[in-house]
Amino acid sequence: MKLVRRKETIIGAAVLASVGLIAAIWFSFFSSRVVKVWVYTDYAFRYDHPNWPQTVDARFQEVNRIYQRDETRVRWKVLDSSQIDPTSNLPGIDNRRANMDLHLDKQTDIYVILTGAHDGERTGSVSPFTPVAIVVDYPKKSESVNARLLAHELAHLFGAAHDPAWLDSLMGEKPESKDFSDRTAALIRRMRNYPFIKGIDGLSEGSWEKRALDALSQDDAAVHDNPIAHAHTVIGTALINERKTDQGLVHFRAAVKADPKNKVLHLDLAEAYARNAQYDLALAEASEAAKLAPDDPLTHRAVGALLGKNHQPEAALKELQIAIRLEPDNPQNQVLLGLEYAAMLGHLDDSIAALKEATQVDPDSPMARQSLEKAELLKERVEETITKGRADVHDHPNDPDAHYRLAKAEARAGELKDAIRDFQRAAELRPDNAATHAELAEIYLVQGDMDNAWAEVRKVRALGSQPPQSLLARLPAQK
Repeated sequence: MKLVRRKETIIGAAVLASVGLIAAIWFSFFSSRVVKVWVYTDYAFRYDHPNWPQTVDARFQEVNRIYQRDETRVRWKVLDSSQIDPTSNLPGIDNRRANMDLHLDKQTDIYVILTGAHDGERTGSVSPFTPVAIVVDYPKKSESVNARLLAHELAHLFGAAHDPAWLDSLMGEKPESKDFSDRTAALIRRMRNYPFIKGIDGLSEGSWEKRALDALSQDDAAVHDNPIAHAHTVIGTALINERKTDQGLVHFRAAVKADPKNKVLHLDLAEAYARNAQYDLALAEASEAAKLAPDDPLTHRAVGALLGKNHQPEAALKELQIAIRLEPDNPQNQVLLGLEYAAMLGHLDDSIAALKEATQVDPDSPMARQSLEKAELLKERVEETITKGRADVHDHPNDPDAHYRLAKAEARAGELKDAIRDFQRAAELRPDNAATHAELAEIYLVQGDMDNAWAEVRKVRALGSQPPQSLLARLPAQK
């Protein structure tokens, strides 16, 4: 009898343990995550909503109804909404979000800033797996619209993609914007327990990076040609936005590996390399994108900009001119062409002409207008420097520095013969200055006189120096 009872006790304990384990798994899977929120508002938001404390509470109550209705298993709990936004005096919502790094001192999961300051057509600034979300308020829209906008902006914290079609539907106050897609709701459920309090560093703890990749790769497969590449791109972008560039590059390279024929992924990787000042690697990726899409002006614009960064101005001009031919109505092409000309010897007038063309293509483009103003001011200053420099040379004909400064300005203005004369005079007066011969080699290269360019390179080396690599890379092989 005792043996039987003992067996029954053991079996009962095992059953209870199994039930407890199943209950724990069930609770973990089906329970809601309470996300603690510290809300800031700025003066613009408060001006548009005199009863702003009630507005904030009501808005988050509606957000919770949306998340509950769509079975995301996430609930938002506002801890405080009484304080003014500490970044409200800074321009640009991305800049404000980045500067919140200085104010993450509350015991909360995330910080939400509701702002009445608009930034173009942007509705918010949110980066996945980070603790800060800035959401733009639209006081002329209904509270229902603003609550839905807040709900969807918060969804980006879990890695949900931006959906322009949904935004258009929301702003038109159409009923189809009321709910999350099934895939977005599923993504939020999978990532609901992410440790937002640790920010982007939470990805490196435990299995969160793998879990994020798995969840993102299942998100809206019909939209993304390669779900794995999409997942890596989302995580890579989030890492780079948080200045974790090396970690971000790992994911962008993985995205390209997963889908090597995708031009957009090559351009994304090129931009990531450029942010890390790895311009040679960036150029290689942009060039690959141009091979994959030779009729896409964006790829040629990217190659042209990166050739300029890699000190290959002549090649950059060719790519930018191709972009202009393919897309003549885009002022960015003309602006980049103008900026490239401005960085070259003797092309200030070409720079101004290109930038004037950009302002004609789009008279409202601030980038075109401001770039033109800078180019015209640069030309004025160069001309003033030449006038002053010639007076200095007249008064001090044996001063090598006076000749050198004048030659630099003349070369900038395109007066290359005068520049050669003054550089040569500076070299006669100070024969041990290798920089003067390097400047002469650059001018001869621009003129297409490769023999004299190489002769000046040899003079630089004879003085124990090396010419700039950017100069040597553009010279043909020495005969």
